[in-house]
Amino acid sequence: MIELSDVLNVGNHVERTRQMIAFIDRIDNSEIANIVQNFSEAGWVDYNRSEFSMLISAWMDRDPFTAIAFLDENESDGWTRKTAISAWASDSPEEAAIAIQGLEDTGEVNDWVIGLIEGMARNDPEGALLALKDIEDSNTRNQAIREILPEVVIRGAEFAGKWIEQIKDPKLQRDTAKRLASSLARRDPESASNWIRNMTTVATRRDASEVVSEIYAQQNLDGAKLWAESLPQDTMTEAAEGVTKYLARKDPAEAAIWLRSLGDDPDLDGARIRFLQETGKQDPQTALENVSTLSRPKDQERYYRDILNRWHKTDGNAATAWATKNSDFLPEKALKGILPKPKKKKNKKG
Repeated sequence: MIELSDVLNVGNHVERTRQMIAFIDRIDNSEIANIVQNFSEAGWVDYNRSEFSMLISAWMDRDPFTAIAFLDENESDGWTRKTAISAWASDSPEEAAIAIQGLEDTGEVNDWVIGLIEGMARNDPEGALLALKDIEDSNTRNQAIREILPEVVIRGAEFAGKWIEQIKDPKLQRDTAKRLASSLARRDPESASNWIRNMTTVATRRDASEVVSEIYAQQNLDGAKLWAESLPQDTMTEAAEGVTKYLARKDPAEAAIWLRSLGDDPDLDGARIRFLQETGKQDPQTALENVSTLSRPKDQERYYRDILNRWHKTDGNAATAWATKNSDFLPEKALKGILPKPKKKKNKKG
């Protein structure tokens, strides 16, 4: 009979998979524990995770309770535990949940729980989220939610909108929405933009809108600008950040005009700062001409100073000329090191 080591040494991945399936079909249930232990102790797992996953999944399919007991006692690797319970939970979530009840994990998160949620999410992302309501450990809960997200994304923006509203913890909802926003926008920015518009929680809507707006702008700049302008004021100011960041790289002058057209709301300072950070590197003069749009004098002083100093290092003459021309309204600290100090007059001896 072919040995496991021979299977793992097969170079062609498809052929290796075929031989691994044949190997698993031939072994007896009583042999699997030793094979799993030898697989792990030989150091093969890191290099053959796909084959190890197949072996664990087969064991869970044949004798899940024995597999769980063995892994709980002998296997400290969180990935193995997660893989094992996930395989079972996708088909039998209630049985899997009962089987791991009370099992602890010495790592930063409980991988038994994370695997359970990952498996459940394949067929029921809403049920998987509901199953987390009694999990007290925030690290485990947060990681488990991340495992659900791929299943939420493939079901589209409309499903995601209903799903995200079920997360009651405000910070967790915002963090999750930002992760969802990136994936949904890359998949379909227009649908993602509608998802943002329909959100009822303002803080979540604001955080996710910036993520969507930048990705949307990369694919359809005009559409992203119109969408941002149409949002409620409390969200438009945040969505403007993503559009501005992209537009400033593409055309600083156009970005400045568009940003000014949105009004003088102090909450637009986030977008203005994005503009200055991007434009200050490639077009410092345009950036400096728009520093005054910031609502706080302290921020104005900082960005005048930072942009002028950076410009002075790359083109000292141009930076000095601009600072000299505009010295009447520039903060004194911004001019330090840019303009020469006036010479002190010497007293004549009589």
